[in-house]
Amino acid sequence: MPTFDFPALVWWGLPLAAAPVLIHLINLLRHRRVRWAAMEFLLASQKRYRTRVLLRQILLMCLRVAAVAGVVLALAQPRWHGALGQLLGSGRTSHLVLLDDSYSMGDLSAGDRLGESSAFDRGRGVVERIAGDLAASSGGHELTLARFSRCVAPPAGGLPRPDLDREAVSPALVQRLRDELARAAPAETGTGPRAALQMALDLFSSGADSGRVLWLVSDFRSRDWKAADEVAESLRRLAAAGVQLRLVDCAAEPGAGNLTVERLEVAGGVPATGVVVPVEVAVRNDSGRPVAGVTVELREDGAARPGVRIDDIPAGGVAARRFDVRFSTAGSHLVDARIPADAVPADNLRTLALDVADRVDVLLVDGDADAGRGGDAFYLSTALAPGAGAPTGLRPRIEPPRALASLDLAAFDCIWLLDVPRLDPPEVAALEAYVKAGGGAVFFGGPRTQADTVNRTLHRAGAGLYPVPLAGPVDLGHAADGPDVRVEDHPVVAVLSGQRNPLLDAVRVDRYLAVERGFEPAAGAGLRRLLSLRTGAPLVVEQPFGAGLVVAVLSTAAPTWNNWARGNPSWVVVMLELESHLAAARRRAESLEVGAQVEVALDAAADAHEVDFTAPPQGAVVHQTAAVGADGRLVARIPAAAAGGYVARWKRLDGSERERACAVNVTPDEGRLERIGRERLDRTLAGVPFRLDDAASFEPDSNALAGVSLLHPLLHALLAILLAEQIVSFFASYHLPGGRRPA
Repeated sequence: MPTFDFPALVWWGLPLAAAPVLIHLINLLRHRRVRWAAMEFLLASQKRYRTRVLLRQILLMCLRVAAVAGVVLALAQPRWHGALGQLLGSGRTSHLVLLDDSYSMGDLSAGDRLGESSAFDRGRGVVERIAGDLAASSGGHELTLARFSRCVAPPAGGLPRPDLDREAVSPALVQRLRDELARAAPAETGTGPRAALQMALDLFSSGADSGRVLWLVSDFRSRDWKAADEVAESLRRLAAAGVQLRLVDCAAEPGAGNLTVERLEVAGGVPATGVVVPVEVAVRNDSGRPVAGVTVELREDGAARPGVRIDDIPAGGVAARRFDVRFSTAGSHLVDARIPADAVPADNLRTLALDVADRVDVLLVDGDADAGRGGDAFYLSTALAPGAGAPTGLRPRIEPPRALASLDLAAFDCIWLLDVPRLDPPEVAALEAYVKAGGGAVFFGGPRTQADTVNRTLHRAGAGLYPVPLAGPVDLGHAADGPDVRVEDHPVVAVLSGQRNPLLDAVRVDRYLAVERGFEPAAGAGLRRLLSLRTGAPLVVEQPFGAGLVVAVLSTAAPTWNNWARGNPSWVVVMLELESHLAAARRRAESLEVGAQVEVALDAAADAHEVDFTAPPQGAVVHQTAAVGADGRLVARIPAAAAGGYVARWKRLDGSERERACAVNVTPDEGRLERIGRERLDRTLAGVPFRLDDAASFEPDSNALAGVSLLHPLLHALLAILLAEQIVSFFASYHLPGGRRPA
């Protein structure tokens, strides 16, 4: 028996098929009976051919009725179930169920009257209902099930693998599906619908099935649909290919608020043994009301330590608190921050991995090697490493300019160039390569700095790494009152900003290097001031270069052109902040997202090939043998299936043991539970025919989707009817012999 995808069109459209009959009857009402002598001969002739003419007219009217009915039926998308469907085609309908298993589907606020505890539980119930309804419906069905997390190609290579791949639906399959779904849980990933819809395009592009249905079972969060050009285009292509789109919303309405540990990162300092390192934890409040008194539990290398309390987090905002860590041993260390359980548990934990060194080397390139205790290098090295009473973890190394071309600059946290008269091309090339790779460099001026040399070799009309072109040294002169130095809006000098700072007020600048008059940085150059002079001239400027940063201090480090380094505590504070700021890119702790690969690169000449990984959440030990990859590196790896700290341990050939920790975290944006809503979804998918159901009241109605689609046979029949109508119309109408027109 036939069914229709759009049955309303049948009831409202088929009466239009009577239009040709009505037109014919109306035309009959317009005839008048007129007596005419010559007409008698015509009537006699008509009686002879009346039957033939009547049959042609009846045939023509039937063809026109059939044409109108065919158009209506084609728009209604008819399907045929049963034996006739098997003759017309395979009779098999292909169903692809895409189940969102991103961690927002673990939203515990999504429980409803059906007794499920999360959006993912509702999604599992929807999939089971679809499979059960397919097994009970007429016609043949095949089912493909793919969770979002399995639609992404594995990081180690290969193709995505669905949970079920085009299997014929039967009661046995339904039971197996229930068993597999009972073991499934939301993955700790933020995988959106893009990869899943790409799998749908790949699956349906080669399908010759009579019917194709896509079931998208998700919580429809705004973050997945705000920039939904790819998603909308994929759905549009699927609909254009004849795929029926069934969307099922599993989230509760309204959703509860959610707290997310959005950030856990080093906020300064030097990660060295015995050195206090500030760490900042930030918590985001994705709800419509403020939250007060959030306790953040902290752990260092698995051991509990005093936590911190965030007093207030505004609605839709983020609040941060800092705490200090100090490690007594070098190596990899893990810091965990956890907040109490809420709607979405997966984003309540964040992990930070710190590589702690015994000491961190910084390179001081001194332009005057004979200056001794009164030179720039002495004052700067004293600020960076004051002594045992105030450990900073830094180890300054003083070298002449020629060392830039011979040393391994990557071994240094930062490079300081102190009143260097000139740099040769190999030295400039080495320094630029270091900064482009993410390093930081600071140039101090002085009496040996030649403006034309800097402009020609280092600035190079904006193409080099020196931020500004120099005009030459200028005397500032002293004002009767007021400070010589003004603080700009920059994190390095934030500690000195605000009200008048007596330490900075005591700084006097006698001489400085002026910037060329009329210089304007190029658009997008990123030039920023840290400090300015009372005249408005720049004193300290910063500019990105490649992945790194360059700072130019337009005066001396030693108290030659200024008195800043002579016993002023702000000198030490700013130099340490500057060093930490410039080295931030190199010190940034590696953090992977769930679903990536945790890798350990080994030295084939010094390391054994066997690596033991300790993986969260239960601390299971996974043994791996390192292999040489396509890039020639010897690497051991495991997939990061859960968030937390991963620790890799291996032995060296000399018998010593090595250890490296890596932090794996969830995508914090997945914790945003804002819903897209039906109205916004309609706007996003404008022009795409789809049906949206709520999981609580969802009815698959799979029987209406089964069977053979009669659209293509109907279109072919409609074309034949229209051609036949034109032929019959021609023979049923009157034509003068020879094609002459009537006078």
